[in-house]
Order: sequence, then C-alpha cells, then structure tokens
Amino acid sequence: MTTQLETEILEQPDALRRLLTNEREKIARVAQAIRDVAPKFVVITARGTSDNAARYSQYLFSTFNGLQAALATPSTFTIYGKPPRLHDALVIAISQSGQSPDIVTVIEEGRRQGALTLAVTNAPDSPLARAADYTIYLHANPELAVGATKSYTTSLMAMAMLADALAQTDRLIDALALVPDWV
Repeated sequence: MTTQLETEILEQPDALRRLLTNEREKIARVAQAIRDVAPKFVVITARGTSDNAARYSQYLFSTFNGLQAALATPSTFTIYGKPPRLHDALVIAISQSGQSPDIVTVIEEGRRQGALTLAVTNAPDSPLARAADYTIYLHANPELAVGATKSYTTSLMAMAMLADALAQTDRLIDALALVPDWV
C-alpha cells in the first residue's frame, strides 16, 4: 500500500513539468521587472522546508546574478517591530501555503518601503500572493502529507528559473527542462 507521502513524491515530475511549462513566461517578466528596478541586494523570507529553498536561492543569486542575498529574520518585523531597510532590495517570500502571517508581514513591509516584492507559493489566492507585487505559482497541487515534497522541489526549480532568467544567459534552462525526467 502506497502512503500519501510516497504518492506525492511520485507526483514531483509532473509538478516540475507544470511549473516549467506554465511559469516560464511569467518568470521572464518578473526577471525583467527586477532588472528594471536594479535592486542592490535580495532579502528572502521563508519558514520550514521553504527556508531550505531560500538558502539555495542565496547561492543562486550570488553566483548567477552577482546579488548579495540574505535570509530575513521575520521576528524583527513582527515581534520587535524593527525591520531592516529594504528600499533598495528585492524581497522574496517562499511559502507553500502563503498563509504564514510573519512571512506576509515581511512582504508587506518591503512594499511599504518601496522594495520590489515577489511571492513564490503554491497558493495563488493566498494572503502572501495578494501582498506581493509579483507571484510565481508553483503548480504543485495540494500537499496532503505532512512532509513537503512537490512544493519544495518546485520552489527550488522556480528559483533556479528566476536566477537564470535574471542572468539572461539561458545557462540553466536546458538542464532544468531535463530535471522532471531525472526525478
């Protein structure tokens, strides 16, 4: 008997294909908006498994785009009321559900300070998606198992697609197109 987690692991190739097919043009538009704004740095906020995707994104933006990237500390926004200066930043939130109030607060504060904001989420109608300037939809379908599977791997893919589109080199896109088959 297959568990829900096993079923969702096996759904990853299709989720990755949906992301590649349905979000490539939008990601190109987001990358153009980022180039137009020319942020000086990137601030990424996430929780749980998405935090691992955020850490991966730090490396991508540094190596592919020459942008310094840091992980936000949401409690500085919510508990302490002392958010950092975000005016010259690109502020990205990665969240499977798009429901976490502290993650939404980081995006809202980024917008309030005039930063370009991006939500990367599996929930296009979520508070997070509504709060951001742009949204990349993960196309992972609902996660029913406790452990994130499809939303995690599609988050990694979305961030790699964005870094590649932002660099305008297409160094990764051909390899990324093969990932669903490798998975």
